[in-house]
Amino acid sequence: MPLTFPSHAALPLPLKLWRPRWFDGVALAVGAAAPDLAYALDGSGLPVFPLSHQWPGLFLFCLPVTLVCAALVRAAAPLVAAHLPVRPVALALRDYGVLGAVRPVLAVSVASALLASASHLVWDRITEPVPVLDLASSAGGALAALALATHAGRSRLLRTWHGAPPVRPTRPWLFWGVAVAVTAAGAAAATGLPGAFLLHTTGARLILALAAGLLAAAAATHLATTRPGPAATADPGVRP
Repeated sequence: MPLTFPSHAALPLPLKLWRPRWFDGVALAVGAAAPDLAYALDGSGLPVFPLSHQWPGLFLFCLPVTLVCAALVRAAAPLVAAHLPVRPVALALRDYGVLGAVRPVLAVSVASALLASASHLVWDRITEPVPVLDLASSAGGALAALALATHAGRSRLLRTWHGAPPVRPTRPWLFWGVAVAVTAAGAAAATGLPGAFLLHTTGARLILALAAGLLAAAAATHLATTRPGPAATADPGVRP
């Protein structure tokens, strides 16, 4: 199967470039990966796989997972993007902070999520029977996704569509310390979970570990930068 991320995102994301107002880019990217996120629950006993890779699973699993994850991405985007490196300049990584200020119409997000998840299923069915095609499409999809990101960055499309990203205070040591610690803990836990010997299962868990690390880092930074300081006290020698 093509890589959960970024390969699968390369198929639906051009729709955002084609008609920016018609599609939710976050839902397209997350929805394209959603069917494979069920692998993270391997061994849990929950009936999410193979449901996630069947057509009913688009509505029963992929859609709710995509909407929840997209909401989390938008909530964390301003702080995460503020801590991303400026280079490579062509990717304009900090522009992605504007996603936190974007709230697409629910119908647009739902349609984008379903369409992206459906593209995942179709792509899997075409490539899985031919291993060489499977590997080639995975590599080609990753390169295509990078090309799309580079085009969006060089053209500053996010600013064109949504404006400048919001300014957020940064705490690099805190942010990256929490991000690395949580991601490392999740990656270590993934090696001891059922099905850890399966590449696709561990891959999905590592993606979620990284996501959890960035979300935790954003939350910690938000708390640190919004914590009220000590109340000011009046100088007793000054009359009001």
